[in-house]
Amino acid sequence: MSDVKQTPGQETEVSRRRFLTLVVHGGWLTAMGVLVYQIGRFLGAEGLESGPSPLVAAGTLADFPPETTTYVPEARAWVHHEAETLTALDAVCPHLGCLVQQKEGGGGFRCPCHGSEFGVEGELERGPAERPLRQLDIQTQADETVTIRTS
Repeated sequence: MSDVKQTPGQETEVSRRRFLTLVVHGGWLTAMGVLVYQIGRFLGAEGLESGPSPLVAAGTLADFPPETTTYVPEARAWVHHEAETLTALDAVCPHLGCLVQQKEGGGGFRCPCHGSEFGVEGELERGPAERPLRQLDIQTQADETVTIRTS
């Protein structure tokens, strides 16, 4: 017996069973298409550059006035200039990777996500972070260009 009923002079009618079979098969085909597409995206994806380059030209020595702390977005780093010494701290909180912000009054750093607090030198003052901010290598060239090594 056929699932399709035909009567002379009338249009073709599709039975409920045939309709549900088509819907189920269509759903499976759609799901398989989405799966193949996602697998193809995964296998063909190139790695995204999520961090700063390993060596960043942060500017000149004049860009960092004495007794100040300056954020360098290209390096995701805070540069503190005190007594002829430049110190660079990674601005990424070691707890969950949020960018730390400078505290009111400039007395250290605070993570806006979960409230960890760090001193001016990056030392941990209050958790939930369990480690201090990472010190970055910073160098001043002969032409007073400041570079930060982020890796």
